[in-house]
Amino acid sequence: MIDVFIFVLFFYFLLISTIGFGFLFQKIFFNSITNFEDQKIIYIGFYGLFSLTFISLLTSLFFSHNYIHNLIIHFFGILFFFITKVENKRSYLKTIFFISIFTILAVLISKTHDDFSYYHLPFTKYLTEHKIIFGMGNLLHGYKLLSSLFFLNSTFYLPFIEYFAFHFSSLYFLIFFNFFLFKEIISKKNHEVTKYLYLFALVFFNLSFNRIAEYGTDKVGQLLIVLLIIKIFQITCFDKKKFNYENTLLIIPLIAFCLTLKTYFLPYILIGLTLFFFGDKFNKVFKIIFYSKSFIIFISTLFIYFLHHFISTGCIISPISATCFGDNLNWALDKEHYENLSNWLEQWAKSGAGPNFRVEDPLIYIQNFNWVSRWFEYYFMGKVKDQLLILISVFIVTFILFKRFNVRLKTFNIQKEVLFFYLIILTVFFLWFVKHPQLRYGGYSISFLTLSIPLALFFQKFENKKFFQKKFKFLIIFVIIIFNLKNIDRINNEIQRTDHYKYDNFPFFAIPEKDFIFETTSSGLTIYKTKGHCWNIPSPCIQSLGKFRFTTIKKNGYFFFIDNRS
Repeated sequence: MIDVFIFVLFFYFLLISTIGFGFLFQKIFFNSITNFEDQKIIYIGFYGLFSLTFISLLTSLFFSHNYIHNLIIHFFGILFFFITKVENKRSYLKTIFFISIFTILAVLISKTHDDFSYYHLPFTKYLTEHKIIFGMGNLLHGYKLLSSLFFLNSTFYLPFIEYFAFHFSSLYFLIFFNFFLFKEIISKKNHEVTKYLYLFALVFFNLSFNRIAEYGTDKVGQLLIVLLIIKIFQITCFDKKKFNYENTLLIIPLIAFCLTLKTYFLPYILIGLTLFFFGDKFNKVFKIIFYSKSFIIFISTLFIYFLHHFISTGCIISPISATCFGDNLNWALDKEHYENLSNWLEQWAKSGAGPNFRVEDPLIYIQNFNWVSRWFEYYFMGKVKDQLLILISVFIVTFILFKRFNVRLKTFNIQKEVLFFYLIILTVFFLWFVKHPQLRYGGYSISFLTLSIPLALFFQKFENKKFFQKKFKFLIIFVIIIFNLKNIDRINNEIQRTDHYKYDNFPFFAIPEKDFIFETTSSGLTIYKTKGHCWNIPSPCIQSLGKFRFTTIKKNGYFFFIDNRS
């Protein structure tokens, strides 16, 4: 029982601290925006996650994220939680608490994500034990694929809970996602089209994303990007007459947050083109945004994040070889290496490779559409088909609940803004499909938007208010029940496991014991070596017991890994 108490205590301690930073961020950057108090509150949780991530990205340049560093951060988070004045604070906290109670079962896992032991845990652990090391990408592919989620999770390394809190952030994203949807669905100001989109998102993502162990670094960003894109859709296409440019400022920092979670969200920048439909007001929009605090934090965040890419790999955006400078750096790999890595990731995404399979002539396979038939057979008919069935079921259930049976499809002329916005969505979908057509690589979000927007457009308005409230309550209860039944069944199965993922230390996830050896380099850096995944072995850890082929040097207090073959 003491372990359960510690687990729950730290879950809510870190949740409160996160919200505290959200309060502070809103106060610093958006206190002057008074026209959107009801809108500002829906972003608070995400602002908190963003603030902790920004702090982590910045401080890791100079310090390791050990107990002292993190206790100081969360002391201030708790302090901000209590002293910062926010409108409707009590109502906000009450709703967040109830959402957390109804979703907390998801955070009880014995089996982690498949990549957790490979590089998620080792990377995050490295941040808790060292300040940045130049050339970490030399050691393992995982260190070349940076996500700001690792930096966020490293701030959750605290006494007693240690690295068992590293997956809390995934559930925090889901909690804040649900709060955002709840507030937007019940809002009287939103257009019925966007309300339908929010309803679709509420049901689909809670039913599809109910296993926290499957989140990895890919799903949290997709939750956030869906909310932001629907909100931009609402602002640019349906709130045009009552449009206030300050509303867009609330979103800009979170767009930067998405890009740092996964760089495959970069094509969504195209959505900004919808602002051109404000015609002669575009110059005004541009000036308001360009000279705002939001834009400053946007640029600062991306600069620090891509600096970390450069420090780890020698690339501005890893693994895009055109942004790599390893040919001119003794601690980074050359462009050819990252071009090969990029091709490998594309081959994997297009079902041309697996744990026990490789196609012949991979460069030919990934070109044009040579890969489509195999991808369709081995990926679409499995993973994609299942998700499509869930989404179609969501559409059917939603329309049955919220429409009368004698309602006909709504007919109207589609605004040019809506058409242009949807064309951009289709463009992003096409880019995803031709480069990395896996649901985990942004496919959930863009597929959802591509299918949901047309359906939401062609249905009539909601029925009367009482009818809507009754059906919405039923929908929430339905989602809560299904979400928790699926997690109860999963937890029961995990308790009965007999493999190395069995629940020996409930409620903490399983970590197999690993044998390792170590050696200390001439520069004073200790390297840990093991066979297979590193798990929680001290960092830096390499997945080989052989001779360490890198030279390490220390310059100005920073370690550098230099490949002996260079």
